[in-house]
Amino acid sequence: MKINKILTGSLIVASVSFVSCTNLDEHVYDQVMSENYYQHRDDVIRAVLRPFEHAFWSETFKFECEESSGDQIITPSRDFSDWYDAGRWERYHSHAWTIDEGPCRISEPWGGWYTGIGQCNSVIEDLKHLTADQLGMSPEELDYFRLQLRALRAWYHYYLFDGYRNIIIYKSAGAEDVKSLSQADPKETFNWIEKECLDCLDKLPSKTNGAGNGERQGQFNKAAIATLLVRLYLNAEKYIGIPHYQECIAMAKRITNGEFGNYKLDTTWDKVFDYNNDTSDEVILAWPSSYGGSHWHYNGNWLTIYWRNLPVQGQLYLGITDNGNTNPQYALSPSYDNNGNLFTNQLGMVTQKFIKYPGDYRYKQYKNLGGGKREGMFFLEGYLRDTKGRILRANNYDLYLLDRVGQYRNEAATKTITGVSSISTLHNADWNSGLYAVKYPMYSTGDIGHMESDYVEMRLAEIIYSQAECELRLGNKNEAARLLNSVRKRNYPQSYWPQVLYAPEGSVNLDMNEMLDEWGREFLTEGRRRIDLIRFGHFQDAWWDKATETDSHTDIWPLTRTTLQSNLNLKQNPGYEDIQRTTNN
Repeated sequence: MKINKILTGSLIVASVSFVSCTNLDEHVYDQVMSENYYQHRDDVIRAVLRPFEHAFWSETFKFECEESSGDQIITPSRDFSDWYDAGRWERYHSHAWTIDEGPCRISEPWGGWYTGIGQCNSVIEDLKHLTADQLGMSPEELDYFRLQLRALRAWYHYYLFDGYRNIIIYKSAGAEDVKSLSQADPKETFNWIEKECLDCLDKLPSKTNGAGNGERQGQFNKAAIATLLVRLYLNAEKYIGIPHYQECIAMAKRITNGEFGNYKLDTTWDKVFDYNNDTSDEVILAWPSSYGGSHWHYNGNWLTIYWRNLPVQGQLYLGITDNGNTNPQYALSPSYDNNGNLFTNQLGMVTQKFIKYPGDYRYKQYKNLGGGKREGMFFLEGYLRDTKGRILRANNYDLYLLDRVGQYRNEAATKTITGVSSISTLHNADWNSGLYAVKYPMYSTGDIGHMESDYVEMRLAEIIYSQAECELRLGNKNEAARLLNSVRKRNYPQSYWPQVLYAPEGSVNLDMNEMLDEWGREFLTEGRRRIDLIRFGHFQDAWWDKATETDSHTDIWPLTRTTLQSNLNLKQNPGYEDIQRTTNN
């Protein structure tokens, strides 16, 4: 799981690999351009590692963009001030982002992902002028490093394509190119990504490890690049207006049938996220993580993913003493209004999606059991206590978590609002508002596996769900049900299977609404909700504290004012404010 597993198990990563990822104005293209830099194999590894580390970092803004704009995750303003940020989170939630801020807070994805592509291109170009003999490695190993960079570059392009659709295909090393090139037609981009992935698929190795990725955690192999193709084909109808469901099924079957190595589902829902998930055969691609190294999903700062999925004072409940205080950004969308009535929206209402099926192992209060073990995935309704059972407090009131959003404070346990409006909105919350989901284990300080889980970018369940959705869209309902049930069985005791499995194995009817709900259950807080809502045609629908939109232009993001000014050849995406410009000579 350590970060040095990305490309080698023995390399001690030099400081050159850890230049700040947060400064998108840094001159990344000449970062390792010195003619004298590449002297040894380790120098190549350091250079190749850099864009991989940037990819892991970019998961922070990918998560924010995907989840803050969806129906399952919210960022309420606490006690009217904390997390208000001039209405930023309300705009993201309601899809009212502007060209001055883009779709998320941390970074404009355009700049973030093109920085990663520039890093890939720079090293690819450098390696063209080097021989294996010069570097003390085999020609096969040098080719492998080049392939890793090409695969990662395709990964970056895919996410740019998903978010912006009209993008630059950027495959040269020139620093100025991204500031002068024009956007490609979406079909051209789709075809280029597909071709690049298929070429890498032919040349990359299959998984050979018997248990997980091991020392090759964080590297692309055939299954990883095939997964990228599954994503491309699954969403093709939205991307280019042409369905590719049969292609998606065919590629998914190549993965599940073992053509690219031994992959299988874990027997329990949580193993794929646990501290030793480098041994999980469900993991296809994960970014290596280690506490004190790269662990963006655990960080106790503004770049974190899962540390901000915990309630205030949550570290005291968990027994964590070495990662600072929790400051919750992401809560679950509420199921109840402040009069105790269930909302009637199809979307959101996360807890109700889980309660719908009894016996779910995931729908329990999260508990650390010691010895690197846990149970449950949620902070549910009730008092929040420390490890000694004492009720925790914030802003001078007891913490009692509610599946509601409002100003409850010391009346939370009675579910009574006094003295303020009872309207449930993002801007009317306290620290008791909202429940929380804990996907990755938050083991106590000193326990085995403390903040050591690798961040899962691709896993086998996604392949199975993608194939199931395609089968359902093509009218093969029973096959879709069979595929989904193969995953769902691990989430419920066998005695509940007749009630919770899809027909004909169980009694539950599978339709497109249920398919979307099931995506939401299985992949809750995994940074993909936006694209699922878009693919099902529900991204513009109303949900809690969000009105129905009048058109679908928010399916793709705007180019920010800064980006548009950096390259006058760029065209703003439809439906967004443009800037005045002059043409380049």
